[in-house]
Amino acid sequence: MSELLCGINKLVNSFVFRFSFALLYCIISSSITNAQSSDSLIFIDPSKKLIKASNEELIDLTLKVLNRKKTPLIGLVSINLESSMNLISKNKIAVNVQPGDSLFIPVKVFITKKTRSGIDHLIRFNLSDIENNLLLATETKVQVSVKRNVDMYSLLSSILLDVTSDSIRIPIRISNSGNTTQRITLINRFPALFQNQDFHSTLELVLPPSVDTVITIIKPVTKKMFASEGFDVTFTGLYSNGDVFGMAYVRVQSGRSDRAYRDPLQTDAYNVNSISISSQGMFSNNQSFLLYGQGNLELKSGELGYSLDYTKWQDSYSPSMMRNTWISYETNNMGITAGNINRNMDINLNGRGANLFINNKNNGTYEVGYLDGNSNLIGQDFYSFMPSGSAAWARYTHRKENEEFATSVIYEINPLMNANSVIFGNTITLTKFKGLRLQANLSAGNTSQYDSLSVVKSSLASGLNISGTIKKIAISISNHFSTSYFPGMRRGALSFNERITWLRKRSNVWAGFDYNYYAPKTFNTFQFNMPRLSTMRAEVGVSGTIFKKMVTSVSPLFFKETNNAFQLSGLSNVVHTLSYWNINASINYPIANNHYLSINTESGYYTTSFDAQTRFHFRSNLNYKKGILNLSSSLQFGTFYIGEAVNSFLRSQESPRLFSVIPTIRKSFFSNKVRTEAGLAFMNNSSFGNSNFLTGKVEYDVLPKTSFYSSINHNRFNGYQFSLLEIGLTQKLSLPKAGAVSGNLEVMVYRDMNQNNIFDQGDIKADNHLIYINNLAFISNSSGSVVYKKLPLDSYRISIHNNKGWHAPDQYVKLDKEKHRLEIPLKRTGSLKGVLAYSFNEFSYEINKNLQGIGVVATDENNVSYMTKADLDGQIVFYLPVGKYKLAVDGANLPPEVEVEKNIPVVILDADKPQNITINLKIKPRKIETKKFMSPNKFSDK
Repeated sequence: MSELLCGINKLVNSFVFRFSFALLYCIISSSITNAQSSDSLIFIDPSKKLIKASNEELIDLTLKVLNRKKTPLIGLVSINLESSMNLISKNKIAVNVQPGDSLFIPVKVFITKKTRSGIDHLIRFNLSDIENNLLLATETKVQVSVKRNVDMYSLLSSILLDVTSDSIRIPIRISNSGNTTQRITLINRFPALFQNQDFHSTLELVLPPSVDTVITIIKPVTKKMFASEGFDVTFTGLYSNGDVFGMAYVRVQSGRSDRAYRDPLQTDAYNVNSISISSQGMFSNNQSFLLYGQGNLELKSGELGYSLDYTKWQDSYSPSMMRNTWISYETNNMGITAGNINRNMDINLNGRGANLFINNKNNGTYEVGYLDGNSNLIGQDFYSFMPSGSAAWARYTHRKENEEFATSVIYEINPLMNANSVIFGNTITLTKFKGLRLQANLSAGNTSQYDSLSVVKSSLASGLNISGTIKKIAISISNHFSTSYFPGMRRGALSFNERITWLRKRSNVWAGFDYNYYAPKTFNTFQFNMPRLSTMRAEVGVSGTIFKKMVTSVSPLFFKETNNAFQLSGLSNVVHTLSYWNINASINYPIANNHYLSINTESGYYTTSFDAQTRFHFRSNLNYKKGILNLSSSLQFGTFYIGEAVNSFLRSQESPRLFSVIPTIRKSFFSNKVRTEAGLAFMNNSSFGNSNFLTGKVEYDVLPKTSFYSSINHNRFNGYQFSLLEIGLTQKLSLPKAGAVSGNLEVMVYRDMNQNNIFDQGDIKADNHLIYINNLAFISNSSGSVVYKKLPLDSYRISIHNNKGWHAPDQYVKLDKEKHRLEIPLKRTGSLKGVLAYSFNEFSYEINKNLQGIGVVATDENNVSYMTKADLDGQIVFYLPVGKYKLAVDGANLPPEVEVEKNIPVVILDADKPQNITINLKIKPRKIETKKFMSPNKFSDK
């Protein structure tokens, strides 16, 4: 009974609630209907319902008020908007619209920097009567376009190291002046010589709109930094998609009173002048001795280069070898090389000889060369059972701004291939053909039989390569055709390699087709079966970034291979085939700095002419790196090439298996003086069994330019094993420069106490004073002097740093003799610091408020002028002789909408008290008018 009463009670309560809600809805609907019916003859309508704008933009629209009532409309229009936008016009306008009339109210709104993108911003218009009762309301939506604008710059341009410096501190300012939150990466690089685990090379930040921050990079100072001639620290800022938004450079150097000139373009980092002596296969029957060297010598008229590669085996039956050994001389107009020559043309030419090139004044280059087919400069090759042959060539290349034309002729005598060949080739390249790079070639060949000159075959080859990007479509096309007897590496070839890629913001979509057919023919008497093979591959794929920084790709493909090289007993097939349908997938994940993971897989189903069944195959590669550890691994089931299928058929294997694991470790010690590397590999092949090897290497810098190294390799393969030990010494040679004339520059600075510009009695030598010679820092010694030795004869700028009020203006000296001494007097100075500041309001013109580079001129009573320029924040600094100065702003870099304040105060400088001043740059106001337009839009009430 109680449950029945409870149910009735719930039913009654539900009925009462629904009835009350329905009654309230009817009352509200009735009142709204009555309001609309009573005011249906009044309208307010903005001229734009949707406005798309940018930050710091002034937008205009008009609000129309229409009165179709028979009585006047007297009321108030209110305009309300969000705090991130500024209303330039009035926010409340009284209206009095006669019957049948319209009123047009102009509205101006300024979109500030803080107005965010990605959301709708509303401008609301309300019309009220004289009793403040709301009559009508409407709105306009404002959408702000996305603005990605992150800036980065270093607060220091240079750092000077002294004995008290224990660390390098570089403040980097990063500001987001855009309207979207940005995830950025800051990459900072020291030279490899100073890079170690104490340095944080990358840093990720999230910057909201209109926010800036200062990041301080700290690096401990080492002895190598003090000993160096100076180095640059590079900072690069990247958006989350990899686009660069800024770069900064900071020069770090130590001050000295005495140093020698070093060519910045020939640093040890790029010094190829070295010689290395080593022994390989020590304590074995195959021990050899190796001598390797390379380098160049800069002459007054050109450059002399050399390369040396000599190997001698301990056993006398192996001839000594000298390969990759040559000497060259080059100038701007010509060059000659003699020794081992290697030229990759239609025929791959390699042997002993010489080549010469000459550049003419019409952007043309002539080249001729000759060589024999022996690659050993001091004897015969191992395969000396036949004559080595010879070759000669000539080539002419003409270059224009966006095109290049080349024609060549090659003649080769090749006893091994039983052929005498000649090729005439022509190539034209257009580097900017409708946004693409196009290269076309056409060649004619003629081949005669070496042992029977009466047998002659003519041939032809042509090709077309196209690459480039049109809008967001990347194109890569490489096509080639040659007849069967065409000389060279690509004889009897038909090749089509086409690829097209759609470049999207966070992903790429591509399609590719490759077809390669080879059916070469030769006069070679050692080759009984002429090969005929082909491969065909077609694929489509997509790659992109997921989870912010993981790059993945998926690509289905079809592959087919044919080959007639395998003539097996018991098989009737002359041409064997392999084909498969597969899916490629890859994942590349940069987990953190020096920590990443990469996985590539390919799997599908294949068929071969050796097996009637369709089988599954799979292969994958894994690479993992973290710190000093690098791990590589591969796994394969089944066959992917005809050669593998032949091996499986001969061994009666249905699904061959391959597996390998290779971990390696790299570690340096003692500030990178000792570098070690060790690796271990384990491999298992179902056809050939297990194999493994151990490798290790140690390299030690005995001296700055002398290093000792030792390496060992131990291999085991299916019961067979051998070890290889190598020990060597590498010596870097000084950067030679012959024929260059140099001189020594000595600069002495002193405090000119009597202001007569002569070093005489009473003047004081300025020790420990910072001096820059062409931006290279020096510190004066106890005699007030610095010496810069072995300088090229040229002009040099000398800048004196202000030290305790003593300063001198920049001076220029022309070094034209072996010794030059310059005495510079220092004057007592005062310091003037100031700032340039824009003055503006909401009515001012919109301009780029950049202050950097605006010049300020200070003029003394003798009409001598000094000039400085403002930095990014508008800061200016003068170090001037004491006295009275008038200041003026150089208007050359000012926009026409800016005017400088009048009557800038005169500044009086003394040596004891720094002066400060602020100079206002006034941005002129716009002329903004607010008008009401009454239109007699009369109508008759029908």
